[in-house]
Amino acid sequence: MMQDKPVLLMKKVINLFFRELDAMNTEKLQEPISGHNMIVIEYLIKHEEPVYQRDLENHFFVRRSTISKVLRLMEEKGMIERLSVHDDARLKQIVLTDYGRRIHGAAVHHAQMLEEKLYRNFTEEEMDMLLLLLKKLEHNMEETEKETLC
Repeated sequence: MMQDKPVLLMKKVINLFFRELDAMNTEKLQEPISGHNMIVIEYLIKHEEPVYQRDLENHFFVRRSTISKVLRLMEEKGMIERLSVHDDARLKQIVLTDYGRRIHGAAVHHAQMLEEKLYRNFTEEEMDMLLLLLKKLEHNMEETEKETLC
């Protein structure tokens, strides 16, 4: 169907972006660091207040099981720690380790290089339009999700 084409194209671009980012990080950092690991690390770097698993679930619109698996693997690799909260034993604060911070510093450069490749043939007007359209898509999907919950 013609209607499916933009969605399939978005999915393909996202998959290609993350595949390239994964390969670049693995090659340059000499360790298999996934693009998903990188976006979690970026989120943790940017948030000074305590971050919990539910914050990541809500921000990235993923299921608890999905983010739980990502966090478990990141913890096994030594990128994060999950610290108990003294007020609520069920809560675990997600904290970057020194190793996680070092990965971020090196990988930011790789992501910037990849973004430059991704947008190299875009004019400033096209970039503005792309951002506008993506924000509209995001809004529509958030509205759809709210409708589903009601």
